Amino acid sequence: MKQQEDRSTELNAGMGYNALIDSVGINVCKLLLDDELTILWGNDNFYISSGFTKAEYQTLFPSIKAYYAGHGEEFHKIKNAFAAASKKAGRRAKVDCRRPLKNAGCAWINIDAVITGEVVDGSEVALAVYSDISDLTRLKAERDQLLEEKTRYFEWMMDEYIGNIYISDLETYELLFLNKTAAATLHTTKAELIGRKCYEVIQGRTSPCPFCNNALLTEEDVYAWEFDNPNLKKTFMIRNRVINWQGRRSRIELSHDMLSAEYKLAKKDQEREAILKTIPGGLARVDARDCETVLWYGGKFLEMLGYTEEQFIHELHSKCSYVHPDDRERATSLMRSISKTGEYTVAEFKFVTRSGEVRNLTVTFCYVSGEDSWDGIPSIYSVGIDITEERREQERQRRALEDAYQSLHVANLAKSNFLSSMSHDIRTPMNAIIGMTAIARANLHEPEKVNGCLGKINVSSMHLLRLINEVLDMSKIESGKVDLVLEDVSLPDVVDNIVSICRPMMVEKQQEFKVNIFNVRNEHVITDGDRLQQVFMNLLSNAIKYTPEGGKISLTINELKSELPTKGNYEFIFTDNGIGMPDEYMQHIFEPFARAKDESISKIQGTGLGLAITQNIVQMMNGTIEVQSRPGAGSIFTVSVPLELQLKEEQEHEELNGLPVLVVDDELAVCESAAMLLQELGMRGSWVLSGAEAVERVVEAHERHDDFYAVILDWKMPDMDGLETVRVIRRRVGAKVPIIIISAYDYSNIEKEFIDAGADAFISKPLFKSKMLHVLQLFCDTCKDTCDGEAVPELHKELAGKRVLLVEDNELNREIAVELLEMQGLQVESAENGKSAVELFVRSAPGYYDVVLMDIQMPVMDGYEATAAIRALPRQDAVRIPILALTANAFVTDVGKAKNAGMNDHITKPINLEVLFATLYKWLV
Repeated sequence: MKQQEDRSTELNAGMGYNALIDSVGINVCKLLLDDELTILWGNDNFYISSGFTKAEYQTLFPSIKAYYAGHGEEFHKIKNAFAAASKKAGRRAKVDCRRPLKNAGCAWINIDAVITGEVVDGSEVALAVYSDISDLTRLKAERDQLLEEKTRYFEWMMDEYIGNIYISDLETYELLFLNKTAAATLHTTKAELIGRKCYEVIQGRTSPCPFCNNALLTEEDVYAWEFDNPNLKKTFMIRNRVINWQGRRSRIELSHDMLSAEYKLAKKDQEREAILKTIPGGLARVDARDCETVLWYGGKFLEMLGYTEEQFIHELHSKCSYVHPDDRERATSLMRSISKTGEYTVAEFKFVTRSGEVRNLTVTFCYVSGEDSWDGIPSIYSVGIDITEERREQERQRRALEDAYQSLHVANLAKSNFLSSMSHDIRTPMNAIIGMTAIARANLHEPEKVNGCLGKINVSSMHLLRLINEVLDMSKIESGKVDLVLEDVSLPDVVDNIVSICRPMMVEKQQEFKVNIFNVRNEHVITDGDRLQQVFMNLLSNAIKYTPEGGKISLTINELKSELPTKGNYEFIFTDNGIGMPDEYMQHIFEPFARAKDESISKIQGTGLGLAITQNIVQMMNGTIEVQSRPGAGSIFTVSVPLELQLKEEQEHEELNGLPVLVVDDELAVCESAAMLLQELGMRGSWVLSGAEAVERVVEAHERHDDFYAVILDWKMPDMDGLETVRVIRRRVGAKVPIIIISAYDYSNIEKEFIDAGADAFISKPLFKSKMLHVLQLFCDTCKDTCDGEAVPELHKELAGKRVLLVEDNELNREIAVELLEMQGLQVESAENGKSAVELFVRSAPGYYDVVLMDIQMPVMDGYEATAAIRALPRQDAVRIPILALTANAFVTDVGKAKNAGMNDHITKPINLEVLFATLYKWLV
């Protein structure tokens, strides 16, 4: 009774769903997932679609099992689907099955159900939607039947094919099909061959042949080849292609043996194709009835157009639409014309490739009437040759001729303008020469006046000669008669020569001039020194001419990184803050005879050839020249040239190793460059930017008994200038530290004043490494001479009797050190490397040695390793004994490494006796 009430409640609850679901025409029911699949409720469509009324259905069929009485197989299919769904994550059941109808027929339905998670009477509940798929099932059955019929028909056609047909799986190489002819060729039956490896039964191989599966096999095109089959002792003409055979990716092969008519026809086709391939173009047969349809093509027809066979058929529909739209009407008209006249015709057209490129084609047309055609179709046969490259070359030559003509025209015009504009410049010195000659002749009795005239004649003559030389020089360059004369060249000498020539002109105009050197490691090169000097002269003289009085000019020289060890990449930058140049003139700046049209420079003499000559020389050196300029903001010319290096073995400068030098200049770039050069010389370079800082650093070094080897000091600095700095240094630390003054090229006007103040030497800018080395070595030699003349320092009685272990690999250095130490009463034992020193220390009694003087760079075991080994020995004196580094490694980092290795102090080579014995006194007394 309780169960019936619950079911009644469920049925009544379903009433609310009915109206909504029926309105959209869906068949829905709610099932209890028990053994019977009891129906809890269904909408009206669910009952009506079965052929029963709702009342009849509910009375006769309380469950799905009852409804499917007599159709147990279908019921179990439905029940199994629900059972499987209950175990899945989505808990959804789908099944296609038949549904019995009241009229004894059946309908195909799809049941799509979801297990809701609701539980009634201990069983889960599912909501199922019924969909009628009878029409779809019928259509599928009809389609499968049609496909089966087509497959049978296709197999029959292949079976009756006169040639051999094989179909094999591309992955397993199994034979899936072969026709009767193929079975007869192999002297067996199809039943015996199906399923076996194709390469075994056809070729007698044990492994796949290269033709069974390669990159040339595709679904889009046929792969044809000729094969001499050793197994069958026949030659076959074979055509392969990839197909889908009953759901498997397969290879279909069609072949004819050499005895068949098809084989002979194929050979003839091969011969024809070989002949056609000799034609450097494409062939086409066009239907003369519409002058548009391509009936046949050959040769390189598709290759020229960029289409495949399928693309030509499906995209162009085998039409002549590849002809450029501009030429299409003319091509059609021409073909219609020869259809009437029957004459041969040659024409040129543009055509468009599949990629959209427009190319040129020359075409020969020939008409064949329908009576003379093999198939009765009147046709136009054509041979087309791609002449795009020829036309491009012709166009290039035409443009080259035009450019040459234009260049000649411009050059002639420029020369005419040059002669016109130069008339004043040429006549001015000529007038002066003629006039001064007349004056001198009229005043022969006045020697002073004659002498003055001769002087003016000389100046005018030199100016006129310079004008003539530039014109002749440019003429030589244009005719190609100028050759570079390679020689050993010193860049410092080139710079010195140029500055010596240009400085008087700069002094006259009160212009400030600086030369900056950066990263120039190789000063000696192989090039044409005169031509390089000419480049410098032209660019510097232009800067002087076009920079007003009081202006600034600079030359910067950089050595850039080079990939070749024998070559150096040099950059010469000429900068001024002169009048600059407008953009329109910048485009013609390197053209011969070109001069800017500016009233401000109209009175400046020049040929307009200097920059043209400069560019030609730079290009002859395989270099480049670039310019940046703005009116009123000056100009920057950058010359970059690769120069061959003079590969000379650099001399060792051991006497300078580790010596500290202080650079003082208010320009950071100068300080950094000088410090880098000092480092390359093996010295310790440091720098400051003012005189006050220099005094402070020099005094500090003096107070800690570590004076600078030299101070390189600029004479022009703000606040405290070079002269005042020299005076203060001499007053604070005396004359011990050499002071070298960085000066301009002409330092004669300041030399006496600086020497009186205490300066020791002068070095001119730019600071090339060779200049610095030369000056610093002078002081080193002076120091040696002084040291050689000094008496041996007085004995240090407190050090007498102390035992020293001297570790030095250089025999001469070892001998000198032993002599110096023994002269002070010390007892010395020596070792030639770190390993020997450790062995001597191990064999000695504790406390035997008082101090160890340890070199750093040694064979077998260096000083760092030897010090660490001694410190690690299990004895007290190994920890306490002073170990002093005696080395040329004098940089700050080297001092730190020595201390980290366990050394107590650091003495720099070459040995300063005062420092050596002061350090020994410090650790032993």
